[in-house]
Amino acid sequence: MTIARLTSRRPPSRMQRLLGYDGPVATMLLATFQYFTVSVSFVACLAPVLAFQALVGWQPTHLAIGLGALSLLPVFPAVHGLLLAAEVLRAEGASGRAGRRFWAGFASAFRTMTWAAVGVVVAALLIGYDLALFGHEDIVFLMAVGTAAVAVILAIAISSVALRERVSPIALLTAAVGGIARRPHVALAWLLLVSLAGAATMLPVVGAVAWVFAPAAAAVAVRICNRALGFDRVVATR
Repeated sequence: MTIARLTSRRPPSRMQRLLGYDGPVATMLLATFQYFTVSVSFVACLAPVLAFQALVGWQPTHLAIGLGALSLLPVFPAVHGLLLAAEVLRAEGASGRAGRRFWAGFASAFRTMTWAAVGVVVAALLIGYDLALFGHEDIVFLMAVGTAAVAVILAIAISSVALRERVSPIALLTAAVGGIARRPHVALAWLLLVSLAGAATMLPVVGAVAWVFAPAAAAVAVRICNRALGFDRVVATR
């Protein structure tokens, strides 16, 4: 028996299994790249918001408030695409095509849920004018923060319901509000996850890295919370 035949029959070593193309290291790198792709896609959708902050910034003027609110138009479609890609990341991991699913969800939300994207713009307009006119009062500032939190919760809830079924806007909104009313602790978990992801992007040194991983990680955590805390079950059995 030749040496080549003996070598071909020898089982792969532990190092070969670890570093193989289908080994745990390669799988982890592929999964990390999927998270990176989804997060960068989400940040790309926030380009109008980032451009507004860099070029104009907050100003108590009609033009600045209008431009700031209009820059938020892609936010809801981006959230919907992010949650859709997060479900792929959660269920399929490195083998899924999360980036493609993100952009498919983004385009679908723009076509079928334009009303939700416009709703975010309207909420931003209301908050902007309240702060411009009565921002010196503490109660108005607290109301603005509360309105922003409600908008975030509704955006995630509507998108989560839309992942399961395609219904009319009224039915979709009713299901989202009903799910929040029956599982209010899930909404608090969403706010916590969004706050943690936002705070991570503001940390010195590691904040830039968080921008390209935190959105996807937070979205996967939201999908896990929906399943673990019963939001998906409540929506499905309403």
